[in-house]
Amino acid sequence: METQKLNWPEHLPWIHPSDQRSLSEGQQLLYFWSVNCPHCEELTDQILNRVNQLGIHLTCVHVPYTDEEKSADIVSEYAEVKNMTAPIVLDQNYEIVAKYKIQALPSFCLIDKEGQLIDRKMGDNGWEKILKKLEKHSIG
Repeated sequence: METQKLNWPEHLPWIHPSDQRSLSEGQQLLYFWSVNCPHCEELTDQILNRVNQLGIHLTCVHVPYTDEEKSADIVSEYAEVKNMTAPIVLDQNYEIVAKYKIQALPSFCLIDKEGQLIDRKMGDNGWEKILKKLEKHSIG
């Protein structure tokens, strides 16, 4: 798998921004999702639950399906309803999506502490596959 260092585009808007945008310790999971993605809707609670249990740093990358979904207010309202407290970056122009070659939602990228891509999984069964990897490497 090709490696690309994780660098957040500075101009992108954030909801619940985190100082952990720069990776200092451990792995980070990027969760690519959209407010109008039915599979994301089903998975989000489960994902939030498991990453908290495993102590994995989660960053949610919102990928808008429509221009309306580029509204930070719409994403914020959804995040509030779903109790998403993890940092959410709004990938308005699909820059992060292009960098990690994301072709489906939901998708997941596991990033190491140096900011390098370890693994990428896409689609419905992508969560189960990445979860197995996370559980295998989790200490807790």
